[in-house]
Amino acid sequence: MKCIQIVTLFILICASSTFAQREVVDKIMAVVGDEVILISEFANQLQLVALQTQKKPKNEAEMKKFQSEVLEQMVSDRMFLLAAKEDTTISIRNEEIEQMLEDQVARISQNYDNYDAFIKALNEEGLTLRELKKKYRLDVENQLLKQRFIQKKLYSIAVSKHEVEAFYAKFQDSIPSQPEAVKLAHVLLTVKPSQYVLDSVQSRMKELRQMILDGADFAVIATNYASEGAGINGGDLGYLSKNDVVPEFSRAAFALQEGDISGVIKTQFGYHIIKCEGIKGDKHKLRHVLLKVAPSVDDTLAVKQLADSLVKAAWDGDDFAQMAKTYSDDNDTRVQGGELGWFASTQMPPEFIDAVKGWTEVNDVRGPVQTRYGFHILKLLDYQKERIYNLKDDFDQIKELAKQDKTGQFVDEWIKKLKKTTYIKYYEEL
Repeated sequence: MKCIQIVTLFILICASSTFAQREVVDKIMAVVGDEVILISEFANQLQLVALQTQKKPKNEAEMKKFQSEVLEQMVSDRMFLLAAKEDTTISIRNEEIEQMLEDQVARISQNYDNYDAFIKALNEEGLTLRELKKKYRLDVENQLLKQRFIQKKLYSIAVSKHEVEAFYAKFQDSIPSQPEAVKLAHVLLTVKPSQYVLDSVQSRMKELRQMILDGADFAVIATNYASEGAGINGGDLGYLSKNDVVPEFSRAAFALQEGDISGVIKTQFGYHIIKCEGIKGDKHKLRHVLLKVAPSVDDTLAVKQLADSLVKAAWDGDDFAQMAKTYSDDNDTRVQGGELGWFASTQMPPEFIDAVKGWTEVNDVRGPVQTRYGFHILKLLDYQKERIYNLKDDFDQIKELAKQDKTGQFVDEWIKKLKKTTYIKYYEEL
């Protein structure tokens, strides 16, 4: 069955140490229309795909195959971008870019055992989370532009009843069975630092600032006292513009003159002291000390106790949907009573898989389940056994598969046509 996943048209953000040590010389790898693919871009994309897929070629043959797949994806990607830029009816809002950056990073981080492992992988690449987002912001904007363009192009694709029946007749032996699935709702309780913790970190930062004002070297303070990963190169951030940093940081940093030191500034990352070391046009050379704020053990225990009490209340008959609306920190699901939707039982975060294993009693409540997001209280809204699809009972699902197959064929033909009308030249052999 030739079902091409449209998601492969959109390159995801990621990074990996697999190829980090390969020397990169900036030469032209390929030209697509008036778009140039540099060797450095190609190397970056190898890194990105490797981190997102955790693919590590074991030998030269596997490496060449992987490189070829990535390069051809980049070529197709540039062709779609060229076509998208010609469509003046498409526009992308800044809020959409920020949201996609957050979503992509969240998805990539789920490939690791925990969030700290993900951050460690970034640090091994010499990157912070902020630097990763900054580095690939333009890529995300282009991805949204292409995605909007492709969706517009594919909007008119539909399948008739006859096409669905023909698809099923041809592929019924290869159509995968409907997996065991659960429909879940949850209440999410995030673990936040208490006011005591916030006050303690802020107080410590004021002490560090006073040490600097009393003559201590700013870079030495950053190296010795900043939170892990934040004191690299003495907290040197290089030359930045206002839009390179979050608003709270920007307001403080760009009010400084050369040599000035800010007060204690709070952002989503923690508490900062900022020093301006130079100004060139609209950019300031900045250095900072950052103390991150993490919940204490007592903060975690307090949330765990609240979660336990809510589980007991649900068992005693309290309305779960109202509980979610009152207590849940998941803004996306709170208004609909915490409903998450359907999941294949084996295709969820590992913590959830363990929690729902063997769970078939509808309206039962389990938890709390701890993930990096906090504590989850789960309710089973519905359950489906694994079974073979059939045309009578699963027409809508088979129709969607048939549409995916037709879409894949359309995309294949579209790419062939674009390649015939687009100038493409390869300058470097793999």
